[in-house]
Amino acid sequence: MSKLNKEQKLGEIVAEFPGAARIFNEKGIDYCCHGDVTLEKALVDKDIEVASFVDRINKEYDEFLNSKEEYIDWRKEDPNKLIDNIVNVHHAFTFRELLEIDQLLLKILKVHYHHSGEELKTVHRLFGALKVELEEHLIKEEEELFPMIREYTKNPSKELRDSIMKFIGVTENEHTGAGHILQDLYRETNGYKTPEWACTTFKLVYKKLDALEKDLFVHIHKENSILFKEL
Repeated sequence: MSKLNKEQKLGEIVAEFPGAARIFNEKGIDYCCHGDVTLEKALVDKDIEVASFVDRINKEYDEFLNSKEEYIDWRKEDPNKLIDNIVNVHHAFTFRELLEIDQLLLKILKVHYHHSGEELKTVHRLFGALKVELEEHLIKEEEELFPMIREYTKNPSKELRDSIMKFIGVTENEHTGAGHILQDLYRETNGYKTPEWACTTFKLVYKKLDALEKDLFVHIHKENSILFKEL
């Protein structure tokens, strides 16, 4: 039976075993923007004991393989199908959540300004920067990058590939920029933990921020570690 090992890159591991994303999220290991980092380096950087972690992830991987759970190995799919998944699932979710969180965050900022003003003001500013960054980024992918990749799958040429690679370089830098904002949001919210006095809307906002982060990790992983590697 296949085994995952410490020399594998984070992106490769998640592509092979989707459940690894949950484990990496739990430990704060960035497998999307740093998908090219080996598991060993990521664990050492987080001061996590390597052997026991590898044993744990392989135990869950074995359970996954024995469960015969159906999943899509995007590395083996047509890039156009992966693009459709990214746009219809992840982009659609991100656009929707950005709008909803924006409205809810403004609401709790007004209500709790004097109760937790500084934290919420910081979260509001960071989220505003993230919203602008992501909205422009997603639209640029849909209107420019993805059509170029679709054209390349039909009519490949060195010139078009060179243009795509240059665009991808910019795209990956933007992914890293969004990742930094997410790290700041995670830190400022203490891991999206709400204070005891938090109202229902406050809790909902932090829950949505947490869900948005987790989806963005999977979303960026599919682009950086799978789609872009296929070209």
